[in-house]
Amino acid sequence: MRRLYPLFGFASLGLMMSVNANASGFRLPEASVAGVGTSNALVANYKELGAVVYNPAAMSFHDGTNIVAGLVLIDHKVSATPAGKTDKIDSDHDSPAYVPNLSVINRRSPQWSWGFNVNAPFGLETNWPKNTFPILSSPLTASMHPAETRIELINFNPNVAYKIGANTSVAVGLDYYRVREVKLNTQVATIKGDGSDVGWNAALMHVAGPWSFGASYRSAISVGVDGNLTSPLGATGVVADVNLPWMLQVGARYQATDKLGVEFDYERTGWKKFNQIIAATTTGSPRVINANGWSNADAYRLGMTYDLNASNQLRAGYSRDFTGQSDAHFSARVPDADRNLFSVGLRHKIAGGWELEGAYMYVKFDNRNYASMTPFAPSPLSVSSQDPNGTVAYNGKYENSAHLLGLGVTKRF
Repeated sequence: MRRLYPLFGFASLGLMMSVNANASGFRLPEASVAGVGTSNALVANYKELGAVVYNPAAMSFHDGTNIVAGLVLIDHKVSATPAGKTDKIDSDHDSPAYVPNLSVINRRSPQWSWGFNVNAPFGLETNWPKNTFPILSSPLTASMHPAETRIELINFNPNVAYKIGANTSVAVGLDYYRVREVKLNTQVATIKGDGSDVGWNAALMHVAGPWSFGASYRSAISVGVDGNLTSPLGATGVVADVNLPWMLQVGARYQATDKLGVEFDYERTGWKKFNQIIAATTTGSPRVINANGWSNADAYRLGMTYDLNASNQLRAGYSRDFTGQSDAHFSARVPDADRNLFSVGLRHKIAGGWELEGAYMYVKFDNRNYASMTPFAPSPLSVSSQDPNGTVAYNGKYENSAHLLGLGVTKRF
């Protein structure tokens, strides 16, 4: 029985990493304050500096040197009413979260531009109190009861863009993902780790009169995570490969009048790349494979900008995001669901090339009433039977909502 806790811990590592990987549950698409104000419909916008992080090819349409800095506060509420209970239980996680972003853009010549973006495209936190889920609250199953789940990730993204003629630009770049901290706890075990890896991205922007068209692609990558598992039986090292998805955005923007611009974007996130997680100890214990079963997820985004006058621009947006988390692999670690995003924003120009930005977004998740017929039957003889994902262990009603506030500043040199 001495190997039981480590095996539970490995299974938990796979579960905790996988359940963050929902359509937007683990993804934070709000990469700039302008993105918050337009519900992230910016991939075809060549006019706004805050769109460069969504489509680096837009760098070619901005002269000189420009700096964009912002901070997004995310107040995320998660609650569950597990089957057999009548009271709603809130996830006891730190909120709000503070997500910074920074872009530096420089046009070196009529053809060449370079830029550097820093943002946090993935990250989330939940923390379920002890005995939240009755089936997972016995001494035998407490090692599978979710506790704190936390992941902090930063992306360093250098790009170069080349302008082909007056109306078309292409860009390529690298995505260096640094996982600063992964905290993956059950009611029995504590798991911490970190890691990093490099992917790539490519983008296109084309302007045709009042129309502009944009596309951006970011590759999938596999991040090796090294960490430690601590349980009542001691501590040991663990290693795992975490596959982050590819992301595709395409969009069209129409400048309807001198003041009004409207954009529609389609986004596809390749969560099928996150099909499984393989975890193993550094001391030679058997590997544990956790099937995630995520599906690729879609989002549809509508954004608008309206120039009130020479100094002020109003922004608004709406998105419909669909979850990639199926009932077959549902987990309370991040009880994701389809959602609606509503946003407004304002940009104000002041003297000396400075601009101030503010934005607010409300995210309303569809309630998820989860009622699995798959039994949860823990056995010390089988690691795979310890996986509560998609089983009656998580039956119940789940509610989510989020408020986002973005504040930023831009300087044009």
